[in-house]
Amino acid sequence: MVTNELTGSAIEVREVTLPGIGKKYVMPLRAGGNLAIVVRPDGERQMYHFREQEDRPCDVVKVDKEEAQQVANLLGQPLVGAPDLERLKLVLGGLEIEWIELGVDSTLIGTTVGASALRTKTGVSIVAIMRGEQAIPNPRVDTVFEAGDTILIIGSNPEIEAARDAVRSRA
Repeated sequence: MVTNELTGSAIEVREVTLPGIGKKYVMPLRAGGNLAIVVRPDGERQMYHFREQEDRPCDVVKVDKEEAQQVANLLGQPLVGAPDLERLKLVLGGLEIEWIELGVDSTLIGTTVGASALRTKTGVSIVAIMRGEQAIPNPRVDTVFEAGDTILIIGSNPEIEAARDAVRSRA
């Protein structure tokens, strides 16, 4: 039996060894039916959703080792649970989070994250770039800034101010 850290409720998970295949975990769902996850030795996971009173799955999802880790990250407590704002303030201290839209005449347009040296010059970290409806989390150093991008940065107040100055227009 596994206890959910967020709610404190006990959820029964059955574990079965499948010789030559891996391990199978079956969890009943409160909405009805079951979720079965088969963990293979190579790291692949196979997830099966069974409706109540049915012995054939209605949904099957297969993910490789890296995809399984990402799913686990997405389902993990840090992303699901509401943040403790007082603890967050204590941990972040004087850090600020800021969104800055890049105008068509910004000094960053056409340069890469790495070539901009924004962190070296100002001390801020680029957490994400919003490009239209697309989010680019933790952008790579070879990501090129485009007009209309909005960058999410984190740093101290003076660092944020320095970054604002650095991305202003060329004129």
